Amino acid sequence: MSFDVDEDLALLYGIMLGDGCLSLVSGKKKFVTITRSSRDDLPFFVEVVSPLLKKFRGKETKIKFRKDCNAIEFNFTDKNLFDFLHSLGFPIGKKGDKLFIPRVFYDENLVEHVINGFFATDGSLVLTRNPNKYYPRLEAHVISKTLLFEIYSYLLSIGMNGGFYLNKSKPDPRWRTSQDKYRFQFNGKENLIKFRKAIGFVNPKYEEKFNNFINYSDEYDLRIKGQPSTKLKMS
Repeated sequence: MSFDVDEDLALLYGIMLGDGCLSLVSGKKKFVTITRSSRDDLPFFVEVVSPLLKKFRGKETKIKFRKDCNAIEFNFTDKNLFDFLHSLGFPIGKKGDKLFIPRVFYDENLVEHVINGFFATDGSLVLTRNPNKYYPRLEAHVISKTLLFEIYSYLLSIGMNGGFYLNKSKPDPRWRTSQDKYRFQFNGKENLIKFRKAIGFVNPKYEEKFNNFINYSDEYDLRIKGQPSTKLKMS
């Protein structure tokens, strides 16, 4: 069984790239899993991921709460969805550096929706104070160099300006091996607005943070000459 390659599929594929997994159990049970934090990602699961899964599965998928690790997840068997995602190139088991954006999403001009899904799960919108005003930073930290550099290159192609780095892992006696991660970083309001316009924030927590920052920044710019900047606060 195949599915239409549309915006919803691109978004779901991006979400899988970020926090999804395909698992083959006992050589025949085909599990699809998406995991997020229970602290602030429940709205994202309810408003975005659940409707996507209903579209592609034709039925509701139950959200599971894992109190042992403060996580929420969708974890279900679905041969059709499993096989289709795998046919696009999504690996079974450990993802490592096997991830990439399938060619079909470029051909159908859907890459921005893949990146939107990826950023909703594996990206971060960080606000830092320097020295008195808050500045935004878009970033992602992942093991897959291939995927992250592909996304980084696409963001450069739409006019964003940032950097790509290797984050070497510090040795930890609890683990036999350490895994290096790669990171991209795009600083400043201009990059943030370009990302919001071209890619978007499908995760409600990032959309809320974006709107709060824009409101704060506009107010700051209007009032900077009228009162000390230390009195301006993020809402």
